[in-house]
Amino acid sequence: MKKVFLLLIACCFAHAEVGDNIKSYELGEAEFMAIKDKDTNMGKSILLEPDAKIVKDVMPDDQNPSSINAFILKTKDKIILIDTGLGSSGELLQNLNSANIKPENIDIVLLTHMHADHIGGLVDSKNEKIFSKAVVYAADKELEYWLSDLPVNKANIDLAKTVKNVYEDSFKTFVWNENITLEIKALEAAGHTPGHTVFEITSKNEKILVIGDLIHSLKVQTADPKMSVTFDINPKQAADTRVKIFNQITKENMKIAGMHLPFSGIGYMSKDVNSSYKFTASDK
Repeated sequence: MKKVFLLLIACCFAHAEVGDNIKSYELGEAEFMAIKDKDTNMGKSILLEPDAKIVKDVMPDDQNPSSINAFILKTKDKIILIDTGLGSSGELLQNLNSANIKPENIDIVLLTHMHADHIGGLVDSKNEKIFSKAVVYAADKELEYWLSDLPVNKANIDLAKTVKNVYEDSFKTFVWNENITLEIKALEAAGHTPGHTVFEITSKNEKILVIGDLIHSLKVQTADPKMSVTFDINPKQAADTRVKIFNQITKENMKIAGMHLPFSGIGYMSKDVNSSYKFTASDK
């Protein structure tokens, strides 16, 4: 697998901006924030079939602007961070600071999965906790995979083991269909990794689905949801999961938040012609 990156909410969903790297919304009785970690370009080199006709049709210039995003949910009694970005090569901490959120204020960190660009921000250069008071959660199947002695992706395995050891008893696991908090339910989205998880967040009948790495190449994977990427551990399962969730969110008109969609990563998916889809970014 290639090195990483050397590589819904109701219509009354109110919106506010805090600089170019932070966007804040009302979600029922909670606040939902998009925090940028880093701008990226998900070009065709990440695709399993980079020379396919659909790639040439929708991305002839190899430009697919994307981002590494994290999300914050503020409830009346907790601050919850979903994914932590790359770490020292990203800008998550300075953008959280701009949003007046200090690392020690984070109560819970939820992980969609444990690739390096999602867990890198959990530890500093000395391998010490960044979120000193937080309880960190990942799917049980995800932690089991990364703590095993696999013959591939040693750097990611080492990072995952470090994170688990550093957070010790503050690192917890969940099973799919479990509510992590009153507002957040963990749902199966396996394929990208064995424990890849999407989080359905509900507050006062308003919803958003945090889709993790369901989409990397927005242009290509909306045109052909069956197109997988080199980062997918089980490409066929990842494609099947993407189609299933695309069908769900379009049927329910649910708002989504994606870790690799262009910032803020928030919007709606709709069915387009044939078997393709269209993503429409939303600021409200």
